[in-house]
Amino acid sequence: MYTEPPPLQHPLTCWQLTRDDGTDLKPELAHFAAMTGLERTAPGRISTLLLLQLYAGATSGTVNPAKVIHEIAGLEGAGPASQLKPPSRFERNPALRGLWHKHYLQDGLASMARNVQRGIRRHGVPILQKMVDEAAAAGEVRYFEAAHAAAIADDAVRGTWERLQEAQALTGEWIIFGVHDGANYYLSLGAHKEGDDTLRKQIEVFCAREFPFIASQLEPIPASDGAT
Repeated sequence: MYTEPPPLQHPLTCWQLTRDDGTDLKPELAHFAAMTGLERTAPGRISTLLLLQLYAGATSGTVNPAKVIHEIAGLEGAGPASQLKPPSRFERNPALRGLWHKHYLQDGLASMARNVQRGIRRHGVPILQKMVDEAAAAGEVRYFEAAHAAAIADDAVRGTWERLQEAQALTGEWIIFGVHDGANYYLSLGAHKEGDDTLRKQIEVFCAREFPFIASQLEPIPASDGAT
């Protein structure tokens, strides 16, 4: 016999969250979600795990919540178009298959360097190539001079960034979410360097309790070769 599932509760109501001194952390988390616009952007569809990640990142200076919320707002149709890769389902990640991800851009030079490196692999440095092509067309041997350095460096960095923006190809770390009844449920942040198995376990432990349908969306992990 089919039983109608219970209505979803607000994720924060599923947990008892306290500081080391025993005081309740939930009012501060709720204030943080309201102050940053997170709760307004996707009311009742932000997991406590993601909220804690953003709160901890903001207080430690390791994550800029505004950049994550900017991407979520774009997915919700409440913000400007993203300049990063469009959202996509996990396909090459067996542990996360069935869920979706959207990139967000981290602060800092490391994120910029990673994007510039990818962009140069994709597009090269057009001004440099143009100089090489012009010399070849003229049948001349030409040498790069110090006067060329600034323009080449500008095209390699600023030009590469702008080309990636135009192509919506900037990359970053992940916002992991599930889709249910046409709505997005935002589950966790994820980093490329984190193991997919670890991310899946966190989502199963925390998010499946708040959003029960998530458990059925996660595909079974295929047995490894030689498993019994």
